[in-house]
Amino acid sequence: MRILAVTSDLFLRSRIAELAKQTGADPFFGTELSELTRLVADNRPELVILDLSSTDYDPFSVARELKTKFTVRLFGLFPHVKADLKKRADEMGFEYVVPNSNFLSSLRRVLLERTEED
Repeated sequence: MRILAVTSDLFLRSRIAELAKQTGADPFFGTELSELTRLVADNRPELVILDLSSTDYDPFSVARELKTKFTVRLFGLFPHVKADLKKRADEMGFEYVVPNSNFLSSLRRVLLERTEED
């Protein structure tokens, strides 16, 4: 499974990369809005991970654009104290929305489920 993680957080990138390696997924990363559409078009990820509390980009604008142009599943993570972000992501049609504390275990489960389906 190919996954795109939109984050500039180096710790999060390394955790995603390690988890991807363990589950056989193929991760790539982006941070610049101007490059995201090209990255998705060129790499055709099945899953796009967005940090719903990011100040580097507007995750909801990115989600809207990706959903209208591509067939991707969206995975959002949010701080548990910002439940309004979860509600907004659910309303936008994110397939997965999890608090930061459950992010890695939830992502592992999704990646393993997708591997079994393939």
